[in-house]
Amino acid sequence: METVKWATQWMGRHKWKLIVSIILNVFGVVLMTYEPYIFKDIVDDVLAPMHFEKLTPMLLWALAVGVLFVTVRYFVNVLAEQASQEAVRNLKSALFHKLMGQTSEFYRKNTGGDLINRCSGDVEMIARFIGWILPHAVESLFMLTFAMVVFMSINWKYTLILLAVTPFTAIVARKLSKVVRPAFREARQQLSALNTVVQENISGNRVVKAFVREDYEMDKFQKENQKYKNLNIRATYLWLKYGPIIESLSSLLTVINLTVGGILVCTGSITLGELTLFLGLSWALNEPMNMVGMIVNSYQRFLASVEKIQDLYYSNVSIVSPEVDKSPEKVKGAIDFEDVSLNYGSTKVLENINLHIKPGETVGIMGPTGSGKTSLINLIARFTDVSQGKVLVDGVDVRDYNLQKLRGSIGMTMQDVFLFSDTLESNIAYGVPDAPMEVVEQAAKAADVSSFVKDMAEGYDTIIGERGTGLSGGQKQRISLARALAVHAPILILDDTTSAVDMETESYIQEQLRALPTQATTIIIAQRVSSVMHADKIVILDQGRITEMGTHRELMQNENGYYYKTCVLQHGGLQEGGDA
Repeated sequence: METVKWATQWMGRHKWKLIVSIILNVFGVVLMTYEPYIFKDIVDDVLAPMHFEKLTPMLLWALAVGVLFVTVRYFVNVLAEQASQEAVRNLKSALFHKLMGQTSEFYRKNTGGDLINRCSGDVEMIARFIGWILPHAVESLFMLTFAMVVFMSINWKYTLILLAVTPFTAIVARKLSKVVRPAFREARQQLSALNTVVQENISGNRVVKAFVREDYEMDKFQKENQKYKNLNIRATYLWLKYGPIIESLSSLLTVINLTVGGILVCTGSITLGELTLFLGLSWALNEPMNMVGMIVNSYQRFLASVEKIQDLYYSNVSIVSPEVDKSPEKVKGAIDFEDVSLNYGSTKVLENINLHIKPGETVGIMGPTGSGKTSLINLIARFTDVSQGKVLVDGVDVRDYNLQKLRGSIGMTMQDVFLFSDTLESNIAYGVPDAPMEVVEQAAKAADVSSFVKDMAEGYDTIIGERGTGLSGGQKQRISLARALAVHAPILILDDTTSAVDMETESYIQEQLRALPTQATTIIIAQRVSSVMHADKIVILDQGRITEMGTHRELMQNENGYYYKTCVLQHGGLQEGGDA
């Protein structure tokens, strides 16, 4: 019941629709059980005594009851469906909000296919529960109750004989519920695995084609698909094992009804009209017995889905805004790392980092792959929290900032460029959707996007494919840079932004960045010396530690240093004075 209560709470203020639907459903059951009474009276009061003058009004009355019943059922279905869809809408919004607040660590542990399945297929099971399972369960319960009341009022011995089958049905249904639930849980988990394979192949289709791995991916999909099929068949076999027993018990009830009822009519214990009533209402016993298997089957699917949804909904969000926002009114851009260390489980990523960056200063960060460069800048925006020490922005610990204000003060380009399936203008103005066109064009010019926009037939209204399909790596990087520049944030973080552009374009972009009217505190992560050599300060990371720090000229004095060796390697020699 706790699970049912949790699922139905998502209807919110529309819960009254489900309540009214249930009340109407009960009224509909009353109409269904009343209609056989009319035919009982027709047999006893019209056909037996041959009073046919009463037949027409009684048939019209039966027709009116039937029309009213159909009308009631219409509103029962409409209201239940509206309530279920409202619950689905609210729950999907809540789950999406939960996903938006999760950290990168959460997405490393959970596959995209599984999360999508929880927010779609599993949520739809709640809609089925509210719109179908719950109404049918209520209907079956009241149908059985009203039928028993009617039967007992006519002949209690006859009723007890008919109910002799019911305990066996209950035992079989209980056994079915115990064995089928784990089977459905496994099937839902396998569906998540199958969706993950599909999602990865859609996202990485170019890699698959580049390495001619289509056959391999097809085989992998077929294996996961076959597992899903086998689990569903297993769950179906469990239903087929017990379902026929329930249906047989239901059929047995009809045989008992006809046999016992015929004997009672012959002995004069009941009238022919009362037998007609019993036969007419026998479905009120048969239907719940037939439905119990389907209801249990669907209910176990519902419970398996709710378990997966609750795992997501109640998952811990480790990075949240503080209760008291201590951030300054205006962020200037000073950044300090004080004894910062970062661990991912048992893996040490950063160790004892101390770094001071002044407002408006440009800092370059270089180092071998896996040295912790991206992890370092992720701490500034609180994509990850420090394991030890603290990161300060304008003298305030980033953990004391409102998250939206902190991240809104940072313009950032990611190492893995992501573009949305939208217009070029919308992608650039993503952080400032109400930005005027001149702001978009200025950012595009600074990032050298304008050089290739003019060749597009629809200019800034050109629709970019998913993840930037159809654009080169350099073009995507420049759009990403323009998006970061458009927000005019006091802190600008550029993570490997120009690695895919040519040297001439990179030089142009650097000139444009230096010419910006308001100089932001800029942090540049790069592998090219040319990207950072004009920075006010260059930091070299190696195995999570700062091994070198200084200007270009200062670092070039250390011939054994990483920076010096990288410069010589990239440029093939040195000019007099240590310049590449």
